Amino acid sequence: MGLLDGVSQNNPPLGGAGQLIDLGLDSKIYYEGEDGVQNNGVDNYGNYQFTSLEDIINSFLVAYVGEEKLISKVKRTDVAFHAQRSLAELSFDTLKSTKSYELEVPPSLALPLPQDYIHYTCLSLVDNSGIKKRLYPASKTSNPIAYQQNANGTLKFETNTWKNDIAGHPLEDKYIEYGITRSYDSFGNQIVSDNNFISKTPLRQYAKEIRVNVTGAARVMPGNGNTSTNYVAYGPGSGLQINFQDTHSDIEVGMSVFGPGIPINSTVASVGSSTSANYEGTGITITNPEHEANQLLDSPVITAPIPGYVETSMKKNTQIIIVDLNTESNTWEKYKAHKPVSTSNTDDYEDDTQWQAEGGRYGIDPQHAQDNGSYYIDSNTGLIHFSSVVSGQTIVLDYISDSLGTEKEMKVHKFAEQAMYMCIAHAILSTRANVQEYVVRRFQKSKFAAVRQAKLRLSNLKLEELTQILRGKSKQIKH
Repeated sequence: MGLLDGVSQNNPPLGGAGQLIDLGLDSKIYYEGEDGVQNNGVDNYGNYQFTSLEDIINSFLVAYVGEEKLISKVKRTDVAFHAQRSLAELSFDTLKSTKSYELEVPPSLALPLPQDYIHYTCLSLVDNSGIKKRLYPASKTSNPIAYQQNANGTLKFETNTWKNDIAGHPLEDKYIEYGITRSYDSFGNQIVSDNNFISKTPLRQYAKEIRVNVTGAARVMPGNGNTSTNYVAYGPGSGLQINFQDTHSDIEVGMSVFGPGIPINSTVASVGSSTSANYEGTGITITNPEHEANQLLDSPVITAPIPGYVETSMKKNTQIIIVDLNTESNTWEKYKAHKPVSTSNTDDYEDDTQWQAEGGRYGIDPQHAQDNGSYYIDSNTGLIHFSSVVSGQTIVLDYISDSLGTEKEMKVHKFAEQAMYMCIAHAILSTRANVQEYVVRRFQKSKFAAVRQAKLRLSNLKLEELTQILRGKSKQIKH
C-alpha cells in the first residue's frame, strides 16, 4: 500500500487526539495544473521539495519569537530582511542556485550578462551533437577604457557651441550631452553664455563616430558659385527628420544623434535617401523617449511645441554628431579579429580528429591547448566578449544568482530549511543590544553546523554514480 493509499476526503488521516491532518496534496492539480493539461510548460513539478521564503518567515516568528524565548520581540520587517540576506548568502555556496542562459553569439562577438547575474560557474558552447564544450577565459586581454586623441597624441575634449541668438528659442543652439558630464550645462536655462562649452573629461573612443560639419545655413542652388557649402535641414515635414545634402552610408539604425536643438536620448530610427529635392544626399529619422511617450497618449500633442521634436532649423558653423556609444578599445578590436589556426569545434565523436597530434605538442602552454574558443567578461560594461571562433555558435552560461530575482525564486530547499532558521536567528541576536556573548556564540556554532549539514544533504552524492565515474580512473583524462 502506498503512502497516501486509503486517504480521501471521506477517510482523512488522523493525528494526535483525533485531530485531522491536512496533507495539502492534490495529485490531479499537481500533474495537470490549473488548466487540466499536463506538460504544457507552465507546470511546477517538483515544488514539494521547496518551501517558500514567506513560510520560512512565518514559521520563524512562531517558533523562535515570543515570551520565554531568546527573541522575545522582533519586527517582521527585520526578520524579512535577515531572511533575504540569509537566502542570498546560502545561494552562493550551499543551495543549488545555478541558472542557465543560452544565446547565439552575434557577429559583434559580445553578449550582455543576465539580469540577475552574480557570478559565473561555467561557460560552454554547444556543438552539432548537442554536447557542451567548455570555453576558457582569456586572462591576458581586456577591453580597457580608450580615449580619443588629437593628431599630436593629446587627449581630445569635446567643444560645443553655446550661443543663443534667436528670441523665444532658448535651446535651439545648445548641444545635448555629448562629451558633457553635467546635464544642466548642456540643456536648460541655468547658464547663458556666448562662449563654447568644453567638456571636463576626455572623449571616449566609441565603436563609430560620424561628424557632419555644417558650413551653410540654407541650400545654395547649383550655378550660384557656392555649391561646395554643406547643408542640413531639420524636420522638413516632420520634426523627427534630418536631411543631409551629402551622402553618409555609414549611418546605422540605433546610433545616438547629438546637435543643436536635438532632444536628449535621440537615436536613429531609419536611414534612407533624402526625400527633399533641395537635399539630395542621406535622410534619417530619429526617435527619443519623449516622442514615444507622447505617441502612447490617448490624445498626443500635435501642435508646437511637440514633445521630442527638434527645436529649430540647423545653424551654420555647427556639427551633427552621430555616434555608436558602445566603447571599443584597440585591444578588443585585435582580440576579436584574431583567427585561430584551428577553428574546428564540431567533432562528431566518431573518429580521432581531435587527437591526431596526441603527444606531439611539446612546449605548448596547457591553458591554450584547446580549440573551443575563449572569452572574457568586462565587468565595467556587463558584456561577455568572445573570440572569433565562437561567432554564430550557441553558448550556455551557467551562473549563480541570489534567489531574490523574482517572487517565484524566493524558496528554500527543505534540506536547508533548518540552516535558514539558524542563519536568521544568529543574525538577529548578533545585532541586538543586551544579548550575552555566549548566546551569540552558541547560535553561531548552530548556524555553522546547520549550513554544513545542508551542504552535505544537497551534495547529492550517490555511491553508484561515483562508482561509475571511478571505473574510468585508468583512462586518459580528456577535456
